[in-house]
Amino acid sequence: MFRLLFVIIIKLHGDKGRNGTFNLINLVMPQRILLNSVYSMIVALVWTALFHLNDFFFNAAEVAPLVSLIFLPAVLRPVAVLLFGIPGAVGLMLGSALTIPITETLNVSLVLTILSNGLVAWVMLAFMRLMPTYRSELTADMSGLTLRTVIVLASLTALVSSLTNSFIFSLSPDLSESPGLILFMLVGDTIGTLLMLYLLSMFSQLVSKHFR
Repeated sequence: MFRLLFVIIIKLHGDKGRNGTFNLINLVMPQRILLNSVYSMIVALVWTALFHLNDFFFNAAEVAPLVSLIFLPAVLRPVAVLLFGIPGAVGLMLGSALTIPITETLNVSLVLTILSNGLVAWVMLAFMRLMPTYRSELTADMSGLTLRTVIVLASLTALVSSLTNSFIFSLSPDLSESPGLILFMLVGDTIGTLLMLYLLSMFSQLVSKHFR
């Protein structure tokens, strides 16, 4: 299913850079700007939907504001940047801005949390593209992409995201006194990602059986 999604998105993207990233010329073209905006909005809407589904089904797993032992939207971080690149990262930031608790004043922790939601996954993807083991799979067409690589990217993203958010939350007076946030975030992102990947694999099997 993942490979099918990647093929569809790459066809929609048209020409991309050798490393699978959008080049600057494509980013500033009017048609590309419109298309990228659509991609970003799709990611933001999916993030928002998963966030509210998570709150509905796993509200009891919340251990602190923005921290849950099961966090379904975590799967969207690696998938969004794999499918859409920079627009996917922007969509993650928009989704975070739409779902983060509203405060009376815009503080540094809030802004950093929103930015890190997209930047961490994008940086991890760029990092993995520098590694010989995964470089051949993370090309423009992603024809050799495997579930193993998706899981590795998701795990790295969950780990670095947990570390980053733990540091950001330490700057917030409301969250700095909550113990063990980094562990809770890592567990929540990992469980949420694996659960969503499992559900997607089950859905893909049902679809393939239906269309045989």
